[in-house]
Amino acid sequence: PPSPVPPITLTVEEKKPLATRAAALLVAGREALQRNDEVTARTELSDALQLGVGGTEEEFLRTELTRLGKETVLSPRIVSGDPLVDRYVIQPGDVLAKIAALNKVSPDLLASINGIADKHRIREGQTIKIVKGPFRAVVTKRAYTLDVYLGDTFVRHFRVGLGADDSTPTGEWRVATKLMNPTYYPPRGGEIIAADDPKNPLGERWIGLVGVSGAAVDQERYGIHGTSDPESIGKSVSMGCIRMRNEDVEALYTYVVETHSTVIVRD
Repeated sequence: PPSPVPPITLTVEEKKPLATRAAALLVAGREALQRNDEVTARTELSDALQLGVGGTEEEFLRTELTRLGKETVLSPRIVSGDPLVDRYVIQPGDVLAKIAALNKVSPDLLASINGIADKHRIREGQTIKIVKGPFRAVVTKRAYTLDVYLGDTFVRHFRVGLGADDSTPTGEWRVATKLMNPTYYPPRGGEIIAADDPKNPLGERWIGLVGVSGAAVDQERYGIHGTSDPESIGKSVSMGCIRMRNEDVEALYTYVVETHSTVIVRD
């Protein structure tokens, strides 16, 4: 099997410029928030989070960025000058699935943010908000977290459960399949559990992954799914897959798309 990608270790001196840069971005982001410049604040705070801050500052960043993500990306609002979204006027012959595919997002997401009750029925001449995808996710194993990004912009944060005995491989994965109400086929044999059975450990969603690099390369047995045991979130008890609370994986399911969305798993 492939060897895991070795972690990048920085010396104290190498970390100092990053910490200084993160602190400056944090200040700039706070100032942008004070003047109600949501797009600039979102960019500065996202960059600060990715460079690395700690303690209460990290908690502040996640809280504010989640709020900004919901209000600027995952809502009907369009903030002037926002590069992540746009307006689109429905043309004759358009279908929401085609519009979504051109923007590398799901039709469910566009339906949700535009208040469209039936994603198969849209009206010619209607103006909708589009999001410029794809979304991607970053799983940090030591923290049991999954962060959702749109490009380099942080959007959502979730808690996850991971594989027992460090069995969730690190590296880059690509979203290969998405299934609603999946049937459970035990990877080591045993009882097949039907969709919607309360005993089904996968919950209501399955996001199948294919490994691209690192220890994940060429792996095809792993995925992200819901759980019938919410107490397992924040623990390492699965057979290697990434598990989420059912309501959380339902949200993630609307963000990621097959082929284009990626998931990075890091220690």
